[in-house]
Amino acid sequence: MRLVAPLAGAELTRVPNRPGSGQVATLVEVRRPAELLRHGAIAGVVAAITLLAEEMVATTLLGGKASDPFRLVTSVVFRQPTLSPELSLWIVLLVGGAMHLVLSLLFGMFFVFLVSAMYQLSARVPLLLLYGFLYGLALWELNILTVLPLLFPRVAPLFGLANQIWNGIVAYGIFYGLVLGAYVALARPGVVADWKRSPRTRVEVVPHGR
Repeated sequence: MRLVAPLAGAELTRVPNRPGSGQVATLVEVRRPAELLRHGAIAGVVAAITLLAEEMVATTLLGGKASDPFRLVTSVVFRQPTLSPELSLWIVLLVGGAMHLVLSLLFGMFFVFLVSAMYQLSARVPLLLLYGFLYGLALWELNILTVLPLLFPRVAPLFGLANQIWNGIVAYGIFYGLVLGAYVALARPGVVADWKRSPRTRVEVVPHGR
């Protein structure tokens, strides 16, 4: 595989050689921050919905209430446990849902920018799914196992191993990270062409506007 490094504001041409074929398939990527932000936000929102749906179903099947995931997020915001019914359910749903959506949106945008920085927007579908899965696991490890105990020690015990298998590893790896990777694989943000050249054709990086 030959990778042509781009100039500032230039198109990136990614050329995977295919032995035995008379041509070289070329995927052209561009970095447009506004487009990447938009797709990252959409990916984050979609992944937030699937993650929350999985956590509500898993919590219910494990004997809890469908509102418990909202209460866990609200506990982090208020820096103290809020699982008791004393706190209004509407406040829990509003605060927990808003916080979950904002964080998911930000993490979605970061994922798209990270994939773009590695010149992998035009990568094969299985690879993008793998990136998303690993990204989701990394978020779970960073947020739940590292940041939470350090910054919110009073809330950390609520996120025990008993509920973190389904609401942590499975939820973040599959229902969040994998969804991000699937969105990038389907939407292909920044991939502006898919065409063929002769293997002898010189591939150039051309700045925009020329």
